[in-house]
Amino acid sequence: MSTENNTIDIEKIIELCQKAIAENPENATAHHDLGVALFQKQDVDGALEHLTKAAELAPKSVLTHYLLGIARAEKMQLDEAIASWKKVLELDKPNKHKLNGMAHYFIGKVYGLKGMWDAAHMEFRRAKKLLPGNPLILNAIAEIHLAKGELEEAKAEWLTVATSNPEDPRAAFNVCAIAIDTGDYQLAIDYGQRVLNMGQDSGGVRFNLGLAHLRRREYDAAIKHLQKAVEFEPEDLNNRLTLGEAYVEKGLIEAGVKEWEEAARIHPKAVQPYYNIGLAYARHGLLERANEYWQKALEREPNYLPVFIAQGSSYAQAERWEESLKAWRKALEIEPKAEVVRINAMAMHFHLGQYTQALDLVADQGEQPDIKFIASLCHLHLGATGQAWAGLSALHQDHPDVFSRHIRLVQESVDRSLLENAPPQYQQVAAVLLDLYKQEVAEEPAEDEHPLNRPENKGWWNALLKTLRK
Repeated sequence: MSTENNTIDIEKIIELCQKAIAENPENATAHHDLGVALFQKQDVDGALEHLTKAAELAPKSVLTHYLLGIARAEKMQLDEAIASWKKVLELDKPNKHKLNGMAHYFIGKVYGLKGMWDAAHMEFRRAKKLLPGNPLILNAIAEIHLAKGELEEAKAEWLTVATSNPEDPRAAFNVCAIAIDTGDYQLAIDYGQRVLNMGQDSGGVRFNLGLAHLRRREYDAAIKHLQKAVEFEPEDLNNRLTLGEAYVEKGLIEAGVKEWEEAARIHPKAVQPYYNIGLAYARHGLLERANEYWQKALEREPNYLPVFIAQGSSYAQAERWEESLKAWRKALEIEPKAEVVRINAMAMHFHLGQYTQALDLVADQGEQPDIKFIASLCHLHLGATGQAWAGLSALHQDHPDVFSRHIRLVQESVDRSLLENAPPQYQQVAAVLLDLYKQEVAEEPAEDEHPLNRPENKGWWNALLKTLRK
């Protein structure tokens, strides 16, 4: 049936229903049919009016209550919509009309919109029991798992949908995207390629394919797909951020910088492009150039915490303790409850011989192992040897790993003679500290600072959560 004929038929139905209602305003069937016809014309207000009247006139009509729930949901009358669908469940207990499964599904969707994840999941499970294999229901269950952070469970549901619907590109896309979040990059590549093989090319699938290859360090493939993503969506920030990252990881720093510069031009309020450029230069020891771009990032967002963390780490790596301390103190000012920031600020004070200032930062986190370790070293240097050795001994017993985390601090800033003259009862822990001088310092990758670990560069998580909460 053509769209034109369909429009004519709907208009005819509306005309007939209106005539029937004029002759008998209590005609429930006419009100129901008129509501359906108006819904088809996207006149939700009109549909809601007549479906409400039909439900009043025929309170046992399962289909009327079902459609009324949909109309109410369209108008964001969420509690009223749930009431309509619960009426369906009440009236159709034997499921004669086969609407119970979808009623549970819609109730679950509304609970999801309200952020009631557990209640939504319960309704979706009920829907799945009545309508096993229904892709709408399985997709909804996956979305709830995702919202709750249950990524493997979400992936399992989407794999079920994709397996039972092998020609559905959306199902394959969902698997591709969630596989990135679970770190199953080969699976992401396999399903992303399936989407392309179905003739469904897009910026989204190219981004996910590029990101999966990038995580596998297959830089040429990553660049190829990310370039296509940029062609599809040239103004998308994440496309350009991640393409720049791929260039830099391949060693093409200036190509990455060029991409990020363009991202900064297109998005004049975004701080990530300049932050990334600074990070790339800092990783190659070009701290002055790095700082130029970090300052540009701070011009856009003065309290952008990652910049100060990157500065603190980079300056410390270069043994520029004063500059590192300044950055960590600013980071602590922005985020006073961040343990890693407080630990690093204390470490910089210790490197500078500012033991009292370091102890001033212990605050209410004195039992955190790293903070307690640095505090004990400070007490040792301040002459409070009993307190210092007791603290170090307790740490060695309860948290022996804390010693290896601070090899560099011990090697570069602890007075070795204080360890060699430890009291007899603390010779064991002193030996552990002295042994740190013999060990090589491993360079620790700043994983949390890596742009690819930010949520906005994930394959699915951020976008899906935004969708669920609209």
